[in-house]
Amino acid sequence: MLTGQFRKKMQDYYNFIRKYHGKKLVILEFGVGWRNRMIKEPLMQLTAAEPHSAYITFNKGEIYIPNEIADRSIGADGDIAAALYWINRL
Repeated sequence: MLTGQFRKKMQDYYNFIRKYHGKKLVILEFGVGWRNRMIKEPLMQLTAAEPHSAYITFNKGEIYIPNEIADRSIGADGDIAAALYWINRL
């Protein structure tokens, strides 16, 4: 059974998807390993469903990007702080 707090978070997620459907999205994922499907899967599915979206994942040693979104994805393998430092300098 879902708790009230979890239901609220899921409703917030679905509201976000409805609100931004069809718009340009950049989905950033920080430090989520490939085995954590509870977080990764919805983000990758959102990227696959939204044609104007990009998926960027930052993780040290564990980059997983499925083929269906690979053309709209970037995987940064390494220290997140260093990656953010270099992105900030762009």
